[in-house]
Amino acid sequence: MILSEQEILALCQARQQQALTAMAEKYGSYCYTVAYHILGDHHDAEECVNDAYLAVWNAVPQAAPQSLLPYLAKTTRNIALKRLEHDQAKKRDSRLNLLLDELAEVLPSEDSVEDEVAQREVMEAINDFLRRKAKPAERQLFLRRYFWGDSIGELTVTFRSSESKIKSQLFRTRQRLRRYLEERGLV
Repeated sequence: MILSEQEILALCQARQQQALTAMAEKYGSYCYTVAYHILGDHHDAEECVNDAYLAVWNAVPQAAPQSLLPYLAKTTRNIALKRLEHDQAKKRDSRLNLLLDELAEVLPSEDSVEDEVAQREVMEAINDFLRRKAKPAERQLFLRRYFWGDSIGELTVTFRSSESKIKSQLFRTRQRLRRYLEERGLV
């Protein structure tokens, strides 16, 4: 029987190892997809997901999340990104770098973001843009591409659109984001 989110959180807070199994049963395939989209390797994705379960299990007693799935997915994503950064430290042709290259024309260069406060300001502006200025379909497409790392091919299936239409929509959204960031003096 698959446990509810509240039951899983209660197991984590009670430090019951059964919580790990329950997370895997309920959220395993979703988290695996997140990790695999970033890493492109089955074994590495499975390791990252297991590391995420453990990280969440350890974190919950101190601060339980409002919603477990997004918290677990973000933890999985962050672990996978760290793993990719480590694995690709000397390589420049990774899938993540392709995504970052697409966004490079919009985001400020690393030299102009001198500290964590400035980085946080940029992230808040991007979130504000997506929340207030992007239509729901644009926001979903943008997040699927740049947060979850979906390929253009996967997006064509998900959004039932042609490749050229997906690329065009992403391009227009990036351009609008660029203007939005420029208006705030962040680019």
